[in-house]
Amino acid sequence: MDLVVLLLLAKIIGYMLKIKGLHPIVGHVLAGLILGPYVLKIVYPTIELETIASVSLLLLLFYTGLTTNFRELRRKGKEVLAMGFSGVAVTFTITYAMLYLIGVRGLPAIFIALALSNTATETVAAALAYASTRDMRTLVVGASFVDDVIAAFIISIVASMALGKTDIIYLSVVTIVFMTIVFALSHILATKYTIFYRAMSRDYFTFASFSIMIAFSLALIAYVLGLSVLIGAYLAGLLIGRGREFHDPLIKTKVIMSAFIEDLSSFLEVLFIPMFFAYIGLLISVEQLSLILFAVALFSAILGKILGCTPIASFSLKSKRKGIAAGLAMTGRGALETALLKLGLDSGIINVAEYSTIILVALATTITAPLLYSLVYKE
Repeated sequence: MDLVVLLLLAKIIGYMLKIKGLHPIVGHVLAGLILGPYVLKIVYPTIELETIASVSLLLLLFYTGLTTNFRELRRKGKEVLAMGFSGVAVTFTITYAMLYLIGVRGLPAIFIALALSNTATETVAAALAYASTRDMRTLVVGASFVDDVIAAFIISIVASMALGKTDIIYLSVVTIVFMTIVFALSHILATKYTIFYRAMSRDYFTFASFSIMIAFSLALIAYVLGLSVLIGAYLAGLLIGRGREFHDPLIKTKVIMSAFIEDLSSFLEVLFIPMFFAYIGLLISVEQLSLILFAVALFSAILGKILGCTPIASFSLKSKRKGIAAGLAMTGRGALETALLKLGLDSGIINVAEYSTIILVALATTITAPLLYSLVYKE
């Protein structure tokens, strides 16, 4: 019954928002919030729903890595890296300073500032879908990917801490080494040993089977190393996704990979994404929302990205207006930030009030980012 009512309301609200040009993720969270223990009290968080949410998150991270395009990064590598890191650094600094002023300090302030420093690639892609140039898409999507890598690193650290592993230096070193090895392996396979991708692409079901096995295998390796299974799934997606880069005269690999990504995307949108975000909504406590924290965090999250990304974007695109538009597009948050906040709540780094408020900040930016970008870019 919980699954039925959550999925039904999540899809209804998500569809209504989608036809209005808004991200359906907002509707999914609202469904959980409305049905949850703090509003209608119909559905409560259970171990079964949490398990579904955990599997959904693992598949979502795998899909995020799978759809990453390294070619986009190489075209404007220096500008992409500079814009990504600058956006994160400036947003973190401003957000932490503002939180400190209102009394949120220590580890919770650091964690919230880190969570809001990321940019959601899916929100950026949606904002740039109808009004942008190739250079704009390359720069902004590439910078958001840099943010995603940073977010994946943070997720790994936080999730490991949630499991009781508190040696941050060890976790950081192991995470960096693990990510470096997978990046290097993916480069070798995509440039020298392309037979790996050819063998996987013998037929659709072979490719799908190998992809899922690699995702869960790297997740298991990450777990054995004391890291989060999420970083393993994310890196598995990156490794498999690079199969589209090598020259294949028959384009068989690209065709099969595109079909698999499309099917996985549909499966995620139909079931797993609505269920994950609906479960997120169940955990939001309306009674404990902080309006001051919401206003300060939203202001900081938007201002930080504008100040951190606009100068570099303006220089790269040779247009101040386009630079501002790019900075506004980078203000959107989404799935990874929501996942990171949930891990922070589970590990006790942030409390329910902080979690509930910052989740709403992330959702608000999924609405404001495309709108602000469209207004500036069109004008």
